[in-house]
Amino acid sequence: QIVLAPPPHHRKLFPKRRHNTTSGTSTYPVELPSPETTVEANESIISLLLKLHSHLAGMPDSFSPDSPAPDPKCRIGDGPYFVGNVLHRIMALDALARENVISTREHLWPRHPEEGEEERRQREEMERTERRRRAKERQQKLMEEFASRQKQFMERAMETDEEGMEWEGTKGNGGSSSSRTGLTRRKEYDCVICNQTSASTDDKPMGLAVLVQASSVLGHRRRSPEPCVLPTTDEERYHLRRNDTCANAFDKTVEELDRQFDQLSWLVSLNLGWEGGVHVQTCGHHLHLDCLKSYLRSLRSQQRIAAERGEYACPLCRQLANSVLPLPPQLGETAAIVRSRPASLTAMIPDLTNFLKENPPTNPSATNLTDAMGKSMEDMTNSTYLKYKQKSGTRLPQTLFLFVSSIARTNLEIEIVQRGGTLQTLSSTEPNLLIPKRSCIVPLLHVLAVHARLLAAWPTWETWQQLSCLDTSGDTPAALATIKPDQVPLMLKDPTSLLTQFILLLPLHLDQTYYTCVVKLLYNLLYFQVIIQSTCQMTEGERGYWRTEGYGSAKSSASTSSDDEFMVTTLEEALFRTITALDPTQLYLEDDIELREQKQTAPSPSTSRTDKQTLEKQVQTLCLPFLRVAALLRHHMYDEPLPEIDSPSSEFVRLVYYLELVTEGMSWDKFNAAVALSWPSKVFVMHWMRQLGQFINKSQVAARGLLAEQHITWHQPCLLSLPLLYDRIFQYYHRRQCSQCQSVPRETSICLLCGALVCLKEACCKQLSICEAVQHSIDCGAGTAMYLVVTSSYVIVIRGKRACLWGSVYLDSFGEEDRELKNDSRWNPGTTGNHNFKTANHFKYLGTLVTEKKEIIEEVKARVAAGNRCYFALQKSLKFKNLTSRAKVLIYIKQSYVRPVVMYSYDLQKLAKNFSTYGNETYSGEYVYLSVKMGYKE
Repeated sequence: QIVLAPPPHHRKLFPKRRHNTTSGTSTYPVELPSPETTVEANESIISLLLKLHSHLAGMPDSFSPDSPAPDPKCRIGDGPYFVGNVLHRIMALDALARENVISTREHLWPRHPEEGEEERRQREEMERTERRRRAKERQQKLMEEFASRQKQFMERAMETDEEGMEWEGTKGNGGSSSSRTGLTRRKEYDCVICNQTSASTDDKPMGLAVLVQASSVLGHRRRSPEPCVLPTTDEERYHLRRNDTCANAFDKTVEELDRQFDQLSWLVSLNLGWEGGVHVQTCGHHLHLDCLKSYLRSLRSQQRIAAERGEYACPLCRQLANSVLPLPPQLGETAAIVRSRPASLTAMIPDLTNFLKENPPTNPSATNLTDAMGKSMEDMTNSTYLKYKQKSGTRLPQTLFLFVSSIARTNLEIEIVQRGGTLQTLSSTEPNLLIPKRSCIVPLLHVLAVHARLLAAWPTWETWQQLSCLDTSGDTPAALATIKPDQVPLMLKDPTSLLTQFILLLPLHLDQTYYTCVVKLLYNLLYFQVIIQSTCQMTEGERGYWRTEGYGSAKSSASTSSDDEFMVTTLEEALFRTITALDPTQLYLEDDIELREQKQTAPSPSTSRTDKQTLEKQVQTLCLPFLRVAALLRHHMYDEPLPEIDSPSSEFVRLVYYLELVTEGMSWDKFNAAVALSWPSKVFVMHWMRQLGQFINKSQVAARGLLAEQHITWHQPCLLSLPLLYDRIFQYYHRRQCSQCQSVPRETSICLLCGALVCLKEACCKQLSICEAVQHSIDCGAGTAMYLVVTSSYVIVIRGKRACLWGSVYLDSFGEEDRELKNDSRWNPGTTGNHNFKTANHFKYLGTLVTEKKEIIEEVKARVAAGNRCYFALQKSLKFKNLTSRAKVLIYIKQSYVRPVVMYSYDLQKLAKNFSTYGNETYSGEYVYLSVKMGYKE
């Protein structure tokens, strides 16, 4: 036994090295341990060397004493080699040292006696028997666990059958009775961390792993279906439509509403989230919230995941997540509130009014589930930036309610974008990889609904009464008679935002008939909003035509119905009703003045009857965005498959029947958007028009602007379209100055979303320790941006605090990437006489230019210009005296691609007619130089 301790003569103070400082020098003594402080290692030098050899070799008992001793002069080897040399030198001292090494080795790794064949078979048989016994025990334990779970399931099922079927009779209006079933069935989930299956409870809730992040993809939708082109000239840059986006139109609407109406009113009339909206996506795996806490603590040491910000990788699929959506126990209940279905809409409206009057609920008790919902809402709030959270500088309940309801709208709209901007069914040969495989809409709605009901402290049911025009007593509601001038009229409110608000405030497990009732009333509002917008875009002559055309239809409809129920079933009648109701206002005043001026010069042209089909198609197109959101909500909330839509022309019809706005079959010649109206009587529509007329007379210009741009068909968001040749981008941007610092960046980068030029890695434009590229990603894409680096053709993607290199989107003449604008291995840039040919080699792509329009003259000019650029890049080397003519020809042909460019233009010259003199002179001059100066002859 060896006790390691320092010798007595080594126990002294060792002064540290002195450092010169402003205050003088100082010495910090270090004292070694005293003799009493000893550590018993119970090791010898030989045992330590044997263990070190085994550790370095990576296997036990790695040193062999019988192996030949290595050459002591050889200094080439690894760790076990040199440790073995030391052990062999110890063994070579004497026989006692050799015996000590062998005995220590046998003590560390005891030897088993040599066993025979029979002993080996017996040992293997015993091992197999032991393994079978352990497997049988595990199987028996697993079967017992399954039997226990089955017994618990049967007990819960029996309790449901005996006690769950309880009917509560309640009295409705007019003595009608409604009923409620208490049948419940708790849904169970599998935790991917502990592998236990259990239901979500208030004390031990389950959650859904989700990734929450900000998104501005909806704000980049444009009016035109054609994508904008990245400008490569000053003229193209001037005509780039930067403001033709959904986000810009929304900002203008908010500014106008804030000028005209009370802030508390317009905050609950629309949705935000087009820029910096909160998007939630999931991998579909569940986990206990308690298990997640311990799992997050285990991820603290990983550098690629920011565990301090709540990020984690799903334990099962390893997808990134940063939050969890708690699953309430009510999620998955088959029927929590199932009332007997009323016979008409009139009977359902008072029930829905009473549901809305129940908000806000009492303060919920603090449980683990409520804490988890608060944490989830906090994660969604922190995921976006402050500039996108509030359109006003106050923290009013209406502002927070707007943010909460907009999260639901954003996720529904993004799913529609992922489906291609439509609910059309794709063929099996063209799968859409963007459609999420697993949805988290329903758990998200539960979390949002809890907070929305706590924030809705104002009478939200008044908007529902204005929409339905019925009070609980059946009379005209007082909400219609008490409209203040500074409140937003119902005709200016967004129907889709009202739908999301009603869904969050009403019970999420409400019967499907009530949901259909809400959609029907909102569709009535939407339809007349679209009709008013269409009349604002007409001339006075066209409106006069529809006054005459709709009068006959309205007169025939009035003869078959009472005065109180004047139903609208055709487009002509809807236009007639709208125009005549708004004629007393000043909405069409400017058009009347223009009409009088036209009558003095020329007669007004008559409107063709064929315009009815075009107008009907326009009305259906503007109604489609609302129908898509309503259909997606019905699909997720009630687990109903979406309808089969074969073509874009049949989407409106399919969605109308899917939402039960129309239930009876009819022929195509009778079908129109007005047949889906369920509540438009003459009296009710006039109430809406009267509210709007008050605002029109107050501010005619603002009303005209809001009504004309109320519903817009937005097309799919996309990146800027890039030109075919990278040379156009390089020539225009590589020496372009930054708009902020007025300097030329070393790595000029272009945003592929808006075309802005930023300094990627420069500190000149840094503000508040944030580089310009990062700040632009926040302003343009809510933290996400894609930049094209002009000097290297790379595409860099930035997302929050992460960035990745995507590579180049351009290919060279061989169909391969040319990263950093370097030639591939078959065309390595060479140097001759210190002259670099890299610049000329960059233009080799010009040899593959092909025109699709067969414009030969323009093709020849482009080829000659390309040849000129290559020629001037090589002229120094071609004039180099130490190069022979043959070397110059080889350089000209193989390295620069000048010859194919120029020769191709010469061949096209023979085909072109009226070839310009400029092209002939350019070509002939270069051809003389090639043939005389370089000795090249065709």
